[in-house]
Amino acid sequence: MPAMRNRLLAASLISALAAGTTSLSAKTFRWANDGDVISMDPYARQETTLLSFMGNIYEPLIQRDKQLKLEPALAIEWSQPTPDVWRFKLRQGVKFHDGTPFTADDVVFSFERARTSQVAAILATAKEIRKIDDFTVEIATKGPDPIMPEEITDWYIMSKAWAEKNKAEKMAEPTKNEDNYAIRNANGTGPFILKEREHEVKTVLVNNPNWWAKPEHNLTEVVFTRIANASTRVAALLSGELDMIYTVPPQDIERIRQSKGLKVLQTPELRTVYLGFDMARSELTSSSVKGTPDRSAASTSGAVSAV
Repeated sequence: MPAMRNRLLAASLISALAAGTTSLSAKTFRWANDGDVISMDPYARQETTLLSFMGNIYEPLIQRDKQLKLEPALAIEWSQPTPDVWRFKLRQGVKFHDGTPFTADDVVFSFERARTSQVAAILATAKEIRKIDDFTVEIATKGPDPIMPEEITDWYIMSKAWAEKNKAEKMAEPTKNEDNYAIRNANGTGPFILKEREHEVKTVLVNNPNWWAKPEHNLTEVVFTRIANASTRVAALLSGELDMIYTVPPQDIERIRQSKGLKVLQTPELRTVYLGFDMARSELTSSSVKGTPDRSAASTSGAVSAV
């Protein structure tokens, strides 16, 4: 399969892909993961699974290419006129999946919505946003932030009109049994449109015929299924029921690699994994040592280790 253009594969650590899906006759792409996407709201979680999946429906101002370098998406250019201001020139002629035109009003709305959501950390250095005209916005930061373009590649832009029409102006927290329209429905500008959503079972996307960019795939439909059991997931891949699985159980990597018509894809990703020592509690909850811990040794060796 030629690249799906946004992020189904871009963030993968290890994926197994059926080589047969590169056929020009291929139209439906079937894949499975051990967990489901918790919500169709792109601001519900700042996690790899949700952001990678929703990056096929929604788009950021700036995205990453196949080499993880920055490239224009909904913004065609960006500049830093002063150390604490970033200016974005927006792409004209873009439409959301419901046909609504994309403008600066959507960026301003998405900025304010994101700041009260689970992805607020993406805009942590931002102080305010200003609409200059219908296709220009400026983001003022709390101080100089020379790497803001690197930080906002997972901030997806939502339709102001759609969210207001469906009373989804704020993110609903699914783990607290909160509910709104954006949990089960989506309306982005990206290459795929949400067709069907069955939580914890199946999610179906279809090709967006009105996408502003040129597709780099031959798909008309993508079917994502949750298969929690690793053995069942691998068996479905080996039998041809699936075209791709993610994640791949480490013990099955070589077996899949040696199977005819299958290959294992291993690519870099942007996630940072680290160990953080609990330095704040007056007493550790998982230790037999009682009372205030001695932090002197930890402070000399470092409080955080990168893995």
